[in-house]
Amino acid sequence: MKANTLGKRILIIGASRGIGLGFADIFSTNGWEVHATVRDDVGEQKLNRLSSQVISHRMDVRNSKEISQVATNLKNKPLDILLHNAGVYGKGMNKKDVIEINSIAPFNVVENLLPLVLKSSKKTIALLTSQMGARNGGATPSDIYGESKCALNDSFREVETSWRSQGVTAVVFHPGWVATDMGGRSAPISVKNSVRGMYHVLEQLKPAQSGSFLTWEGKKHPW
Repeated sequence: MKANTLGKRILIIGASRGIGLGFADIFSTNGWEVHATVRDDVGEQKLNRLSSQVISHRMDVRNSKEISQVATNLKNKPLDILLHNAGVYGKGMNKKDVIEINSIAPFNVVENLLPLVLKSSKKTIALLTSQMGARNGGATPSDIYGESKCALNDSFREVETSWRSQGVTAVVFHPGWVATDMGGRSAPISVKNSVRGMYHVLEQLKPAQSGSFLTWEGKKHPW
């Protein structure tokens, strides 16, 4: 493995493709030690092609044993950034499963890995959400994906104050409408531009911004 040139470490949850894989690429290229979770051999192979700076871990966000194993694997490695990207669009899926993956699992993952974040100097948590989870005129989005992201946003606002009291800076990101398998290849924003924008926001993030709903460009997004 290459040297951790910046002395900084990130764990990316859900990095086998799209935005997560893009995050692994940009952080490793910029000298970070990157740990990233995948669910299968295909995802691991994609990460391995990026850089020897990237260390993959097998984990399903709904599998408590696998989450605990990742925490054990990293027990002596403070996490400067914990970035939760894993999620599903939900088409053709059971609503309960979509809610569990998109709305509940991120906080279970953070709870298990928070001690590692607290050991670092940067102490940053970022969860990927979507503008589709914003309430329009106070109404909950009607589609499953939007509803699940709305629930994530609501839970984030409830728990973020607890994280902040422990010195953590935490935000949720709308990555934009990105050309991925989920967003569709005709989407106007490339993975590279989306992750580059969020990377720069995270590099410059200040404690005063904790609790914010930000776009990939660093602008505040309405809840």
